[in-house]
Amino acid sequence: MGRTRVPTAITEAKGGFLTHKNRLRPNEPVDVREIGNPPTYMSKEEKKVWRDLVKQACPGVLKLSDRLLFAVLVKMATRFHAGEKLLCAETAMLITLSSKFAMNPADRSKVSVDKPKQSGLALFLQKKTA
Repeated sequence: MGRTRVPTAITEAKGGFLTHKNRLRPNEPVDVREIGNPPTYMSKEEKKVWRDLVKQACPGVLKLSDRLLFAVLVKMATRFHAGEKLLCAETAMLITLSSKFAMNPADRSKVSVDKPKQSGLALFLQKKTA
């Protein structure tokens, strides 16, 4: 059985296409829409966990088309945060889902993100203090 395919956004964020241009996926559908707010059917606590996990996710990875799988991750994470006992298989699924969204320490360490651009004012103020 082969490896599970890594999402293009994660491969691109890791710089995988810089060294292996032949692996580019030019015909892959691209969703540019952000994941958005939590679904209305979620409880107050699940919505809180949703927002927290969105903040933790690497920029550009979570998209609108990921909402269903991300909702499963949120529901499991909510149970975990509430102190519920998770079965071994449920814990493994929580870890796997986190990995799919590059949210565990090993995956996060592989993702490179551009530094935010500084405004002209910030650059000017840095020169003044230096």
